Amino acid sequence: MNVNHSSRSRARSRTGAACEPFPVRQTLKYVDAAISYVGVTLGFAEFYESEHDRVYRSALAFCGRPDVAQDAVQEAFARAYARWRRLSRQEWVTGWVVSTAINNCRRALRRGSGEAAPGGVVSGPSADRVDVARALLALPARQRQAAVLFHIADQPITQVAELMGISEGAVKSHLDRARKSLRDALEVTDV
Repeated sequence: MNVNHSSRSRARSRTGAACEPFPVRQTLKYVDAAISYVGVTLGFAEFYESEHDRVYRSALAFCGRPDVAQDAVQEAFARAYARWRRLSRQEWVTGWVVSTAINNCRRALRRGSGEAAPGGVVSGPSADRVDVARALLALPARQRQAAVLFHIADQPITQVAELMGISEGAVKSHLDRARKSLRDALEVTDV
């Protein structure tokens, strides 16, 4: 009796015809893909939970309108989710989402009234907070974007430069001008 012990031997059906063995490798590929998908989804959910407030504060500080900021943030996170496999490995992912949200705010304001409405800036009772928000909204868009990315979104200057597509020196210049304008607008003598 000759027994074939090779790994390539085929199983026999009841009729004696050769049939393919159970496709283990293909099944494992599907299982790995499913596990990977679940891992990616869970990773995004954790990212969303930890960064949503920061991104929203940044968008609100940039445009001054809660409705526009919320829509812009949701769109930014939706775009991030669509690209999550690639973005999840990047250390600059939060900056990318903040920058995307700010760009969405800019587009929404252009389509709508064209300028942020200072009257609907902040729903908080603090007059100081309203003054800061108004002063921030009075800044030119590039200075405001640099200030929001650096001070509110906590991005390093190198990251702000990359997100804005300008040099680090230009970012520092925008930040310096923004600080001077804010200092003058808020009448702060020592910052």
